[in-house]
Amino acid sequence: MKILPNKINKFFDSILSKLSVPKKDRNLLIKSLLDSSIRGVDSHGIRLFSHYVKCIENGRIKAKPKMKLIKKNRGVAVYDADDGLGHVAALKASAIVSSMAKKNGIASIGIINSSHYGAAGVYSMDIAQNDCVGFSFTHSDAFAIPYNGKKSFHGTNPYSFTAPIGNKDFLHADFSSTSIAWNKVMRARANSTKLNSEIALDKSGNYTTNPYNAVSLAPLGGKEYGYKGFGLSSSVEIMCGPLIGMAHGYRLLSMIGPDFSTPRKLGHFLIAISLNAFTTKKQYFKGMKNYMSDLKKQKSKKNNNPILYPGEKEKITSKKRLKTGIPIDKELKTDFLFLANKYKVKINL
Repeated sequence: MKILPNKINKFFDSILSKLSVPKKDRNLLIKSLLDSSIRGVDSHGIRLFSHYVKCIENGRIKAKPKMKLIKKNRGVAVYDADDGLGHVAALKASAIVSSMAKKNGIASIGIINSSHYGAAGVYSMDIAQNDCVGFSFTHSDAFAIPYNGKKSFHGTNPYSFTAPIGNKDFLHADFSSTSIAWNKVMRARANSTKLNSEIALDKSGNYTTNPYNAVSLAPLGGKEYGYKGFGLSSSVEIMCGPLIGMAHGYRLLSMIGPDFSTPRKLGHFLIAISLNAFTTKKQYFKGMKNYMSDLKKQKSKKNNNPILYPGEKEKITSKKRLKTGIPIDKELKTDFLFLANKYKVKINL
């Protein structure tokens, strides 16, 4: 079954209101979750709403944090999320760093004392919509083995990059530094499907395709070339941990519990580069037009499967889902009905 975004918006807003989340913060959280699901990033979209509700209920996430900018100079800022919703903190920070970049050419902002912020791409996209090139990074608790390791050390540590290409379109890359995100393991469990080979490991450090046996993920690059993903993950870990005064992922509390009362103290890192920083905006878009033109001229191995630029698949999905709705599986339907009954909120599924 499918449900239109406006119905989900109303449902989420009603529940968050009963949890005493301020209206502006509710809007930002819902925007982040809907943007992800509309674009087809189902692992980090509306599916996680019940998780955030649980975190607020139990005290891990504050409903009314006192978020604030605690440091700012020409190109560097630090934003304290005060253990509030990571989505809210990151969207507020993306507005700040975009404004700084327009004045100074390039700017970065570290977000401290935060919580899970969903899909990294939401924030690089938000920056890019302000005439900048945007980067977004976050770490998490340990899910991924080091290269040649047996037990988890890094998080999935995603990397996201978004650049305007004209006509309100964007080149958009958002991927974890592991072969898949951990939430895709959770989805495989829920749907009783197997994992691809050599992307997840069991408790003995052996590769497994059984999602129920998976306890760790392999770094991007797999068994032979995982040192590349491990190196990428390390850079994200440093930006979101030591560089901004936060702990590295190995020392963070688990996202999936059992402790849902203690704040996790995550770090995020955003970078914005103005389109006028190194050249003129006109010259930038001329170069992007040439790049995209040459890319689209490249021949595909399959005639019915053309080469897509990063983010194009999500753009196509977005157009479809805005018209027909976001798919809801049995597990998500059960979650929503449970919340509807608990908070006495109506939803037609």
